[in-house]
Amino acid sequence: MARHGRFLLPVLIALAAPTVAWAQSVEAVRADDRTVGSVTAPVTLTVYLSTTCGHCAAWHTEDLPALKARYVDTGQVRIAYRDLPTPPQQVAVVGTVMARCAPAEKYDAVLDALFLGQARLQAAPAEAQREAVTRWLFAGGMAGGLTPDQMNACFADQANFAEVQDRAEQALADGVSSTPSFFINGERVPDAALLESRGVAAFAPLIQPLLDGR
Repeated sequence: MARHGRFLLPVLIALAAPTVAWAQSVEAVRADDRTVGSVTAPVTLTVYLSTTCGHCAAWHTEDLPALKARYVDTGQVRIAYRDLPTPPQQVAVVGTVMARCAPAEKYDAVLDALFLGQARLQAAPAEAQREAVTRWLFAGGMAGGLTPDQMNACFADQANFAEVQDRAEQALADGVSSTPSFFINGERVPDAALLESRGVAAFAPLIQPLLDGR
């Protein structure tokens, strides 16, 4: 088995199929969400992501920095992250578990490392996939400040996998079936609003009226 220090790749498990129960709106922030930005921000952007989703990676690494600079760093918008593992689901699950085992303030950094490592992960030949996933997870854990022993402890605790299962079920109950999906102050952002961009150009017309009307 591939080793990085004393870090071992966990056994990959499949999530049970969640039951969908559609909802009209969602809570903008829940107690178990990982968040970035001021807790007093008047606008919350709730984002449903998967660690293996290419469009999520593009949004997080290419579009999010400008959104943060304009709205998050200025205290106007808070981002709440939610998890919905997508194919290859088993890999997405362990990526999500790794991110949530890191300190909450490091969650975003772990996501960034995992998203930046997606290309190398996807390019690995089938016979090298296990090693590639190990390296991918290890990079994420390191970005979160975790030691190899802490990473192993994270994956040894089945409660962490059960938590991801619960979050996947809740995401589908929220009416989310694909990633990335976005809600602003609990209201879904229509896909049509994001056809040409998922950056400032797309979100400013949705966020600015809320800020101007406070």
